[in-house]
Amino acid sequence: MIQTSTSFNNNPIYISKEDEILDSNQARSEDSTVSPVKVQDFGGNNNIHTHLSSGESIPTPSTDSQYSDPNGHTMRPTDQFKTRNSVKLDDTSTEGRPSVYLFIFVNPLSGDKKGSDLVELPIQHFRLRKFPQVQVEIHNILNDEDRANGVKNIQLVESKVTSGQIPPNPSRERNNSKSSSSQSSSSSSSSSSSKPELGILSDAVQQRQIHVWSAGGDGTVMSVFELLVAHKINLDLVYFSCIPFGTGNDFSQVLGWGRTIPDKNILGHKLTNLEELIADRLEKSEAARLDIWQITMASYPGGFVRQAGPKERKDGHDVTEVKEDNSKNIPTSLVKKMSNYMSIGVQGFVGSGFEAHRAGNRLANMMVYAHESSKWVFWRRFPDLTRFIKNISQKDQILLECPSPEEKREKKRSHSTARTSDYPEMTNDPIDFVIQNIPHIWGREVDLWGEATSGLESVSNRSGCTDPDTWKPQRANDGRLEVMTIENMTSYLKKLANIRDHVSRIGQFDSPFEINFREPEQHMKEIDRVKDASLWTKTKAHLKDKARHKYEVENLVCVMCDGEFYEMKDPKSISFNRFAQIWTLGRNDDTNQGRLVADELNAQHDNA
Repeated sequence: MIQTSTSFNNNPIYISKEDEILDSNQARSEDSTVSPVKVQDFGGNNNIHTHLSSGESIPTPSTDSQYSDPNGHTMRPTDQFKTRNSVKLDDTSTEGRPSVYLFIFVNPLSGDKKGSDLVELPIQHFRLRKFPQVQVEIHNILNDEDRANGVKNIQLVESKVTSGQIPPNPSRERNNSKSSSSQSSSSSSSSSSSKPELGILSDAVQQRQIHVWSAGGDGTVMSVFELLVAHKINLDLVYFSCIPFGTGNDFSQVLGWGRTIPDKNILGHKLTNLEELIADRLEKSEAARLDIWQITMASYPGGFVRQAGPKERKDGHDVTEVKEDNSKNIPTSLVKKMSNYMSIGVQGFVGSGFEAHRAGNRLANMMVYAHESSKWVFWRRFPDLTRFIKNISQKDQILLECPSPEEKREKKRSHSTARTSDYPEMTNDPIDFVIQNIPHIWGREVDLWGEATSGLESVSNRSGCTDPDTWKPQRANDGRLEVMTIENMTSYLKKLANIRDHVSRIGQFDSPFEINFREPEQHMKEIDRVKDASLWTKTKAHLKDKARHKYEVENLVCVMCDGEFYEMKDPKSISFNRFAQIWTLGRNDDTNQGRLVADELNAQHDNA
């Protein structure tokens, strides 16, 4: 028996290697079968002198009580008597040290709050019986102390991997030999259930010994990434994946793991559901690169860039704890990372209202979003984005001009056939700009770029990155972003109906580039321009102001980026710069292949 450092009712707990770990609603019974999950054996001496997480004895609380951690965050009773222990780095008398360390950072409030089942488990570190060489750790990303402990453990394992102190993973041939031997001995044994069948890690999984997964929505994915970057974790040693608990879950879908978890009960009887979910990713995965982009949203002096919705979020959707201290940033700019896509216009405007009424479960969120969309379809209208966006540039070189409706009408009125510039020009006035990294959008398996069949007429005098002859197949690892537009309300309704060929392809833009906005003076009210004019002139100016869109008069643009919504007052620019390239684990088996995996294999084939 191994004594842990936690006690209940001041009595020590003993957990043996063969003890069963039951789910939170399952009581022990005499005829229980062996669970596929076992507690990490902590009997030996660690390679460190201090534990990385607290093991103090805490009295058992009443079930209707609430507690606070040292930082004042509310904790549930199960958080108080969770069995916390340190990373295992030595062999013991019963088993070898792990060779793969899997860290799962959970947002317990994402979507339907399924993540709460994980963070409320009475254990934090364990090994799957099917994969005894893999140690799994679960950390609550919303809890300051727990999140910090997770990062410290990653840093510890990183140092050991760098110094060669973590055992390498055995080759697939060796694993196959062990598995066959295990099956043979199991079949000849009179006790058929004495040992579970061992699994075989995919070739990709075996290449790296640190795996970090997010368990939440698309916003949580980037919060976990930001967390590692902030603590200078070597991304070249890490594989990323995810468990989808959010609303759209575009990142999970493009990896091939689906929009939701296979079973609503993430734990299952004796944790079988959790084991199967982890096993899927360990056995059926292939490595694929993914570009991570740094987005800088900036406004003119007097304006602002802020997150839409209530200032104090209570749903855990925005993991503000891992972001930079806003007091050190100027209020006219905001920097964030992007892995999926950005929408300027439609999704931003709808999402700003959605954020004010975001619910606590996935189905309710979808209904709220549909309600907000219907407001714009039946009672409002989207503003023309060319009234805001001036051009797209790269290193001070203009790549695309975006003349406003008034500028187009003035040119037509003057019967001028001469070009106003030598640059490519937008011929339409779209209501939405989509800047896409992954070939997935709106929480659906929609390949907008690849399935678009028309819309080339949306840009005249095409050249350079807007010229279709220079375009390559869309991939999330090529250092390019695809820019598309939704032209009008009809196109938006087609989007809602999941009709996939309704967008206009603008171009493929290399890193870095910028979307530049018009000066605030161009959005002045007409009445303010004619203060000293005649009454008739002022009347016409007033009527013209009444006809203008409210957001255009206020010079307010709304943006959606990876499931987060932002408002930009007097916007100046949005810059896109490829920040890093990470390795992810996507599905790759006989039944399904994630899009990122397909892109990676195609890229390798092209470079062969």
